[in-house]
Order: sequence, then C-alpha cells, then structure tokens
Amino acid sequence: MTAFSPDMAASVAGSRSRIGQQLVEAGVVSIGQLQEALRLQPVQRGKGDLIGSILVELGYLGQADLLQFLFQQFRKERLAYQVVPAEEGIIEFRGIEKILDGRRVLDGIDLVIPRGKITAVIGVSGGGKSVTLKHMVGLMKPTRGSVLVGGRDLATLSTKELSQVRRRFSMLFQGGALFDSLSVFDNVAFPLRETTGLSEEVIRHRVERALKEVNLAGMGGKFPDDLSGGMSKRVALARALVTEPEILLLDEPTAGLDPIIENAIHYLICDTFMRTRLTMVLISHAVPDIFNWCHHVVALHQGKVLESAPSWAIAQSENPVIRQFIRGDLEGPIQVI
Repeated sequence: MTAFSPDMAASVAGSRSRIGQQLVEAGVVSIGQLQEALRLQPVQRGKGDLIGSILVELGYLGQADLLQFLFQQFRKERLAYQVVPAEEGIIEFRGIEKILDGRRVLDGIDLVIPRGKITAVIGVSGGGKSVTLKHMVGLMKPTRGSVLVGGRDLATLSTKELSQVRRRFSMLFQGGALFDSLSVFDNVAFPLRETTGLSEEVIRHRVERALKEVNLAGMGGKFPDDLSGGMSKRVALARALVTEPEILLLDEPTAGLDPIIENAIHYLICDTFMRTRLTMVLISHAVPDIFNWCHHVVALHQGKVLESAPSWAIAQSENPVIRQFIRGDLEGPIQVI
C-alpha cells in the first residue's frame, strides 16, 4: 500500500479521530480519494471530523459501510480498554448521598467516569441512574459528599464558575425534550441563542453542520410533529452537539424505539464518538446490547454502585443482582412480582 507523505500525514493528523487515515490504512479508500475529501472539508469544522461523510457524498463508500467501519474501529479500541482501562477520570463522586422526600435515592456513591470514553449506567428503574446524571452537571446538589468535574468540587464554585463548568456539558434528555412550537432548525439553534453571543450567520453554519452530522441535512424547516421517533432523537442529539461540548450526557437515548431504530441510534452515537472523542455517559436499559457500544459500565442498584468496570467485566459479573438484570430473570434478588 502506498505510504503517507509527510504532508498527507500532517493533514490527516489534524483530524482528532484520524478517521481518514484509518480508512486509507484499511484499504477502504485511496489516498487520492482522501486528499479530495480533505480539500472539500470545511476549515471551521469544530471538534467534528466530517471526512467520512464527505467521502460518502463523493460516492467513494456507502453510509452503511462507513458506520460499520467506524464500529469495527471502535470495537478494537473498546477491546483494548478491557485490557488496559483508562486511569484518568473527568468526573468523580465522593461519598454522594441524596435524600428526596425522605427517601435515600443515592447512598454513599464513590465513582470515577473515565475521560474520553463511553460509560453506560445500567440498573433497574428507580435505582438512581437519572439522579446520578443530574448530579454530574450540577442540576442537583448532593445531600452529602462531593462531585468533582475536572478536579473542581461543584459545591465550592460560585454561580459564575458553576456556569462555566456547565458549558463543558450537553445533555440529551429522555424523550428528546424538543419544543413543539419551534422548527428543527430553531430547536437545534436554541442553546446557541440562549447562551452565546454568536451571530445568526455563525449559528446557521453550526446548526446546519450539526444536522448534517446526524444525517438530517435539509430538515431544518420541519417541526417535531413531522418527525418519527428516531428522527426526533437525532434532532435532540444535534442540539446537544451544536454547543461543541466536552462531555455529553444521554438519558435513555434509545427509549421507546424499535430494535432497528435503536441499533441505528447506537451506530450514530458510535459515529459521534469516533469523530469528536467526547466523554459520553449514557443511561441505558438496552442490555446486553449496550456492552458492545461502551468502554465502561456502572451498575447501580438501590442508590449504590454495585460494580464499575470495563464492559466485559460487568457482562461476566458474578454479582447476583447484575446477573439477574442482564439476563432478565424473574427469579433472583430483584423482586419484580
């Protein structure tokens, strides 16, 4: 195979996810095809790498082939993480307790979320998953304990400092939480108009790019009532990505979707991760499939962390609660009937 020239290597190195280089090294596209795509790639592309999408537009590979390729690359990285887990954390819980209406929802949680990885939070309904997610971004304050983001204790921050930390996050809420009265474009533009002083021209560019990233280019004029469940999820994801966050929180991104659309959303999340290298934390009931789509898993039950480990370790856990949850058994320590 033709080797990369120094100029070519430098060009590809600018892509945070190195997708173009990976495609060439795998023999999926040629260097010439990649060079053409690089010439067409927008200069101001934010944290995303649209090389794959441009190659699809040029007809050099199919969209399904691109997603499958990205999944295979992600799988290699995920398997490597199982052997050598990341040591660096970006979010840390220290002895977190939360009491709501006299009930202890979180019960002494100690937890570290690895930086630049996908972490899935699993467990039965009512186990504290959504409350945990809200503590990460400071939407809830703990009754006891400390939440640290990048080493900074949220409880010690001023209102201005907390606002700055929150700008590192975006959140995809359960159900999408789109505004019915706003168009798709205005839904995605909403956080930029509310939290930044960007011009409408810049906002338009970023919204169009975000919609393109979730395969909804040209759909900005539609309204939520015109969308399918899967399309609504993609609009919500575009809105979460448009602020170019460092950390993306996803609360049940595949809830209420049929198996085909659920699989498509998982591929889209994988695609987003491979392009942006965001730290992602998602709540999911898509067990056991979710173990194929994340590096790390946190198993919560009754407000406690049962285990926090690479996905393969949780999948093979001997903990009876985790085993029952994964298998969906009626008999076991979790009483469902």
